[in-house]
Amino acid sequence: MRSTALGVTVVLAVPACALARPLVLADGGETAYCIVVADDGTAPERHAAEELSHFLLEVTRADFPIVGPADVGGRPRILVGQGAHVEAVLPECDWASLGSDGLIKRTVGSDLILAGGRPRGTLYAVYDFLEDEVGCRWWTSSASTIPLKRRLVVPELAVREVPVLEYREPFWFDAFDGDWAVRNRANGNTARLDEARGGKHVYKGFVHTFYPLVPPEEHFATHPEWYSEIGGVRRADGGQLCTTNPELTAFVIERVKQWLRESPEATIISLSQNDWGGRCECANCRALEEAEGSPSGPLLHFVNQVAEAIEPEFPQVAIDTLAYQYTRKPPLRVRPRGNVIVRLCSIECSFADPLGTGDTNRSFAEDIEGWSKVCNRLYIWDYTTNFAHYLLPHPNLRVLGPNVRFFVRNGVRGIFEQGAYTSAGAEFAELRAWVLAKLLWDPEQDDQALIDEFLAGYYGQAAGPIGAYIKLMHDSCEVSDHYLSCFSSAQAPFLNLEVLTEAKRLFAEAERLVAANAELLNRVRMAEVPVDYVFAIRWGELQQSAKLQGLDWPIGESRADFSRRMIELLRANGATMHSEGSRLEALEQKLYGMPRQEAGPPPGCEDLPIGDYLDLQDDGFSLYREGELSALAADPSASDGVAARMPATHIEWAVQQALGVPTDGTMDRWTVCVVIRGDVRGQEGPAFSFGLWDSANGQPVASHAVGCADLADSSYQVYEIATISLKPGLLLWVAPANNEANIEAVWVDRFFLKRAE
Repeated sequence: MRSTALGVTVVLAVPACALARPLVLADGGETAYCIVVADDGTAPERHAAEELSHFLLEVTRADFPIVGPADVGGRPRILVGQGAHVEAVLPECDWASLGSDGLIKRTVGSDLILAGGRPRGTLYAVYDFLEDEVGCRWWTSSASTIPLKRRLVVPELAVREVPVLEYREPFWFDAFDGDWAVRNRANGNTARLDEARGGKHVYKGFVHTFYPLVPPEEHFATHPEWYSEIGGVRRADGGQLCTTNPELTAFVIERVKQWLRESPEATIISLSQNDWGGRCECANCRALEEAEGSPSGPLLHFVNQVAEAIEPEFPQVAIDTLAYQYTRKPPLRVRPRGNVIVRLCSIECSFADPLGTGDTNRSFAEDIEGWSKVCNRLYIWDYTTNFAHYLLPHPNLRVLGPNVRFFVRNGVRGIFEQGAYTSAGAEFAELRAWVLAKLLWDPEQDDQALIDEFLAGYYGQAAGPIGAYIKLMHDSCEVSDHYLSCFSSAQAPFLNLEVLTEAKRLFAEAERLVAANAELLNRVRMAEVPVDYVFAIRWGELQQSAKLQGLDWPIGESRADFSRRMIELLRANGATMHSEGSRLEALEQKLYGMPRQEAGPPPGCEDLPIGDYLDLQDDGFSLYREGELSALAADPSASDGVAARMPATHIEWAVQQALGVPTDGTMDRWTVCVVIRGDVRGQEGPAFSFGLWDSANGQPVASHAVGCADLADSSYQVYEIATISLKPGLLLWVAPANNEANIEAVWVDRFFLKRAE
C-alpha cells in the first residue's frame, strides 16, 4: 500500500475478502496467462498490451499471447485497458475520475487488471506494474535493467494513482525519445510521443511568440503603434508588443485563431513576451502597470481578452503566457481566465539552494506564492543545467526533489524542467532526466534514494565513488556559498584545484572497479568529462595554482593530448554542442585547434615572481553568441598567437571572464588589466568599452570607454580596469562599439591580475 501527502497514489477501499491471493504469472519459462484487450481498444491500449507481452517475455522467457475477450478460452487473464471485459470485473470503477493519465492496478480472483484513463492511463498502468512489481527500469533511451525472473509472482494489488501534475516535461536531449518518455510517464510537448504512445500536451508556438504572431518586418512600418514605446519612441528592435492597443488585440485574436485552425492537434497555444526586456512605456501601458502593481498586469489583461475571444471556437485549448523576468511578479487585481495558463520562470534563481527555503531565492518564493492564490492553472519553467557550459559540474541534484515538492505545494499543475536540450553529453544528463521524470510523476518520492538507485543501475560497481564525487562537488558548492545560476562560470569558487584533484582520484577508483566492462567504463568516463573540462579550459591558471599551493599536478598529458582525448570521447557518445549555442567544434578549436604559442608573462609582470600575477588567456573566455558576435581567431600579434575577435557591429558583452580564482590567501589586492587592440578605420566615435561587473550584487565595479581617436594604430594596448580584492561573482567584460565605419573589429588578447603595490 502506498499513499502520498500530495495525493498522487491512493489505495482503493476494497474489502479484504475481495482481494485475490498472490498470482503466479510465470514459472519455469511457462505461463497459463493471456493478455486481453478489448476489440475496440484504443491505439495506446493495444500498444500497452504489446509492451507488456514483450517485457514479460524478456523477464520470464514465457510467451504471453494477446487475445480479444472472446478468445480467452478459460485461461487466467491480464486485463489491459478499458472495455466490457474489465467493467464486468470492476463495475464500480469511475473511469472519468482518472482523467487522461490516472491508472489502476488490481488483482481480482485470478485476474490482473492494468487499466486507466484515456489516452495514457493504461500505458502508465503497464509501465508502473513493470517497474514496481517486476523490477524493470528504463534509465535512458538505450540503457535499461530488465531482470530475469523465471518465476514471477504478483502480490495482491489494489492501487489507484492519479498524478498531481497534468503536464510533466523533463526537457533533456535523450528524454525526447518516445519510448523513454512514455515508459517514464513524461507527457510534455517535445517528446516524440505518437498516438500509440499516448500522445502528449501539444503547444502551438512553444514560447516567446509576440513577434512570430506579429512580425515587425511585416507590420511595423504600417503599425508602429502595435510595438513598444521606449523612451518616447516606438521600437521593434529590442521591444515587445503594446498590449493595451485595441487594434493590435483584435489582430492577435485572429492570428491566434489562424494558428489553431492550422494545428488542430494543439491543446495549448503560447501568447508570450519576447526573450528580452523592452516592455511598452506608452501612457496606457504605464497606467495599467501602475494600477496592477506589476508589468504582468497589462500582459494578463491582453491575454485574457484573447482567451475569451477564442474560447467558443476552441474550448479545448488553453492560452499559455509567461511570468518571466519583468512580468514575474503577480498583478494586484486582474486574474487569469480559466483557459489561461501562467508559466512562472525561475531563471534568476540560485540552483544550489532550494527555491522554497532561506533568503537566497526569497523573491521567487514570494512570487510563486502570489501566483498560486490567483491562478487556476499555474505552470513552472524551471532550469536544471548550465546553458553556458553543458559540460561543467552543476551541483543542483540536492534541490531537485525539494523544488518539485515546493512547486506542487503551491498549486502548480505543470512543470517544464529545462535541461541540456540541444545535445547529448551534458553533465549527468541521463541521471537528471530520469530522476526528474520520477519526481514529476510522484513528487513525494525520496529524491536521494532515486539518485542512488540510478547510480547503482547505470554505473554498476562504480556507483560508490561516483556517489562520493557527487557529494564532494555539492559539499564544495555549499561551503563556497556560490550563487549557482544556470549560466555559472567555470571559475566558480567551488571548482578549486583541491576539489578537482580529489575528483580525479575518485574517478580513477570508479574506472578501476568497472575496467572489465567496456560499456560501464564508457559511462564512467563520460561522467568524468566535466572534471576534465574544467582542467582543459583553465589549464594554465590551475597549473599556476598548483605551483602556488605546492600541490601535485594531477594530469600527466599535454593540454592538447588531454583535450583531444576528451573531445573524442564526447563525439563518440553523440555530443555535438558544449553549450546551448556553441558546437563542439568551437571547443575543439579553442583547446587545441588554434596555432598557439607559449605566452610570456603579461606586460609589466616580466620581473615579478609567478605568485604575484595571474594570466587569464583567451582560451578561458566565455564568448557570447560564439561564431556570430565573437570568436577565437589566429592573431600573430597576440601573446599566444590567438585572440578573441568581435566585429564592431554590436555593443554586447561578447567577451567575458569570471574572476574569483583561488589564491594562497596572501594576495588580497589585485590590479586587473586587459590587453585589447582595434582594427582602426577612422578617428570618429567610440571604439570599445570594458569593465568589471559584480554579478553577486548586480552592480558595476568599474566601466571604461575608449574612442577611435584614442587609438594611434591597431596594436595591442594595456588598459587598467580596477584594483580590487577578489571575491566570488566578479565578471570582466569587453564590448565593441557599433561603429563599423571607424573600426572593423576589436581583439582581446588576455586579462591579467597583478599584485597591488
